[in-house]
Amino acid sequence: MTAPRAPAIAFRIARAPFAACSLFLLAGLILLTGGPPAFAQTAAKAWTPPPPDADLKAALDKAATGSPEALAALADGGRADAQAYAGLLFVVGRGKIPADPPRGCAYAAKAADQRPDAMHLRARCLQYGLTGSAPDLKGAEAAYGRAIQMGYAKSKCGLGQMLMADTATVGRGVALCKEAARAGDGDAQLVVGSAYLTGAVVARDPAEARKWYEMAAKQNPLMAARKLGQLYASGEGGKQDTKKALELWGQAEQAGDQAVCILVADQLFSDITGGRKPGPGAYAFKGGIPMADIEVVELWYQAALERDPRSEVKTRAEYALKVLQSFKTANVSVTKKKTK
Repeated sequence: MTAPRAPAIAFRIARAPFAACSLFLLAGLILLTGGPPAFAQTAAKAWTPPPPDADLKAALDKAATGSPEALAALADGGRADAQAYAGLLFVVGRGKIPADPPRGCAYAAKAADQRPDAMHLRARCLQYGLTGSAPDLKGAEAAYGRAIQMGYAKSKCGLGQMLMADTATVGRGVALCKEAARAGDGDAQLVVGSAYLTGAVVARDPAEARKWYEMAAKQNPLMAARKLGQLYASGEGGKQDTKKALELWGQAEQAGDQAVCILVADQLFSDITGGRKPGPGAYAFKGGIPMADIEVVELWYQAALERDPRSEVKTRAEYALKVLQSFKTANVSVTKKKTK
């Protein structure tokens, strides 16, 4: 059997997504995605965060190493920009810095009138009760609306997602996220795609899901490329293209997606076994597969074993590695027979 060579996707151990504290905090504020249509009509020009001053940048760099004291000192001194970054840092935590949502939410509240990203974070705090009090949905809606008025586009789908959780307002919530998605919000595109893929709040439509994931993956491969790749691999909602699926999964892995390694490994395993996935039973292995191809698949399974926390993934990866070792032994045996 001459199997197709494994696609040329370079195996790599994903770099930690937190390269610099300032980048992480900025990305985090963007990912905390989130106003009624009335707010949208009066929204200000889209706001973008100004680059941090030198002292704030230095404080963020120290926070990246696990020392938030300088950032907290700036925030405690009344700096709205430092309060916005400190708010997110303490809400989510990072490495050696434990999450302290009430403290982070308090910083966000102080900066909210001056920074729309902080107003957005305040909305999230109120929505999920991160302040230490019970959730305040009315307060969250008002905060999202104010953030939209201040030009923070992410708040539109942030509120949309909140409204989707209530059957009485789900239609309004979907409409808000679609409006944001059409305007180019990658996170909103992901939300809409997921809504159509799961069918939880709208009628399930894999083709429609694929359309929104296509848009989202261009901006946010970490969140969208894995799901889009699965649609290409299965052919659900459009054409089947396993090569495209592997390309997308490679992008997701490079962006830091820990759950994508098993998908790549299983697809490459299927490529060298005529469509079989790891599992009990005999494999029609006749040799002739380049050893390097088998080793590439092993590397992906090893990555899944080391980096994916799901127990079922670890079990499958361990089983597949044993099967691949038997393939390598069979390959050597076949090669020796051919050379006699």
